[in-house]
Amino acid sequence: MAGVVSYGAYIPYHRISREEFHRAWGGFAMPGERAVANFDEDSITMAVEAARDCLTGMDDVKIDALFLASTTLPYKEKLGSAIIAAALDLPAEVRTVDFAGSLRVGTSALGCALDAIKAGSVKRVLVVVADTRMGAPAGQFEQALGDGAAALLLGDENLVVEIQDSYYMSDEFSGVWRADGDIYLRSWEDRMVLDEGYSRVLPAAIYALMEKCNLEPKDFAKAVYDA
Repeated sequence: MAGVVSYGAYIPYHRISREEFHRAWGGFAMPGERAVANFDEDSITMAVEAARDCLTGMDDVKIDALFLASTTLPYKEKLGSAIIAAALDLPAEVRTVDFAGSLRVGTSALGCALDAIKAGSVKRVLVVVADTRMGAPAGQFEQALGDGAAALLLGDENLVVEIQDSYYMSDEFSGVWRADGDIYLRSWEDRMVLDEGYSRVLPAAIYALMEKCNLEPKDFAKAVYDA
């Protein structure tokens, strides 16, 4: 059984209260605050910090591969995972792979890592996810988005979390996107995103996973999903 051996995270020190957006633009203010990367931070530097947190106290651990997932890598053509591997002083033979282009790349990297472990081609994979997505001024995403990174060390021994199974499905859908050259995110009409996105695709995936694993809703104590 493959799963999580260790985990780590990094959230930038700087914060901005969502009341500040309300003061600047008017309208509705969400509660709380959002994390903001400093001028010398980006998705790669945050990923390094999350990876270091994940590997704390594991100096003798052998990592076979490092997968980086992000929609906001600072280089259009340069391997970010190789930079992280160098910062962590990992051996040159560690397999480094970047996943980019969609928020789904986080779970895609996780799935590929688990498949590689189950296939026996690697024993331990470090999966790191980081993003610094930008919402347009006075737009819906400006308050909602925050910067940060998370890391998971995956393997098949000494697990803290077992990942028993998974199910993947794709459906071409224009919800949120960013074209080449765009600084800020774009999105389609909210009602359409909810009705044709979450309300249709998410239940289909959940029911398919339960059928695959021969499970029913009563078998679960909690369900957690991004919304």
